[in-house]
Amino acid sequence: MAEKRQRTRNPNGSGTIGPRKDGRYELKLFVDTPDGRRKRISVYGASWEEADAERTRLKELQRRGIPVDVTTMTVGKYLQQWLEDVARHQVRPTTYRSYEQLVRLYLVPGLGKKKLRALQAQHVRTWLSGLATKCQCCAQNKDVKRTLNLDPPMNWRWLCVGMRKVPSELG
Repeated sequence: MAEKRQRTRNPNGSGTIGPRKDGRYELKLFVDTPDGRRKRISVYGASWEEADAERTRLKELQRRGIPVDVTTMTVGKYLQQWLEDVARHQVRPTTYRSYEQLVRLYLVPGLGKKKLRALQAQHVRTWLSGLATKCQCCAQNKDVKRTLNLDPPMNWRWLCVGMRKVPSELG
């Protein structure tokens, strides 16, 4: 009689890897977060081996005591939190107002919707090059606000090239 082979089990805490309907493999694993809690995360891979390699990497981080970043925070939310929790208490009030203005007018509109953990240097470089080529008064609608208070006989040379129109043509 053939000997019955016992199914081997993963040790506790090693997570599970299973196929999904879309053909990818999903790893579900509990990890330590930076705030000291444990959270179950899902990581996806194209093959079982990719998911297993990610499990090995995450478990090695855990073994070394490095918390895994599991946040889905955007750059905009992070900057607002940083302004309130860090900058407000460490810089002078005038510096804080300057930081808040730069974050509100430039950083949040350009990078605010990006996920913080997915932000890369190429995103920042692309944003900076676009910032240098885009007219900021038009991007922030400053000239639209200015033209509402202008009378046509005034000198309009200070307006952006795209806004040198009579107010009736703007709207």
